[in-house]
Amino acid sequence: MTAALYLFGAVLLAAAGAGGGTCLALRARRRWQDAHAFGRLLDYLHGAIRYRTLTGGEVLQKAAAYPEFARLGLEHCHRLGRLVPPDAFEPALRQELCADLEALESAPRDTACEMLCRMADLCRQAETGLRRQADAALRLYPRLGGCAGALAAILLL
Repeated sequence: MTAALYLFGAVLLAAAGAGGGTCLALRARRRWQDAHAFGRLLDYLHGAIRYRTLTGGEVLQKAAAYPEFARLGLEHCHRLGRLVPPDAFEPALRQELCADLEALESAPRDTACEMLCRMADLCRQAETGLRRQADAALRLYPRLGGCAGALAAILLL
């Protein structure tokens, strides 16, 4: 009977470790999704400013209606300068994007479109790295968590 309880406890610890690893992997995936949504927003801004000749505030109001941009919190954002890049990006890239978004407010339309293209390219590069990290985390973290749980079970015996 006690052997069955030990076995059940070991399985429970391994499952808990795998669950913790899965949570960490999903956090990495969420970071990638935030970066991906921001890059798509920049592409949307570029298209709307270039082809529909809307202002930045009008574009942000229209973008707030799309569910794919809901995770970016655009409901209360009425100026491009107030748009906040996600925390998934490195601090230097976030600062650069914030400075460029501030400069977009006073830039002519052609310059703004060029800046948005460059910003979208920077986001895509960062997004590619985050995607690789998320994929690796999804493959690795649940297994590592399960192994850590199994090791804890062995140590407790």
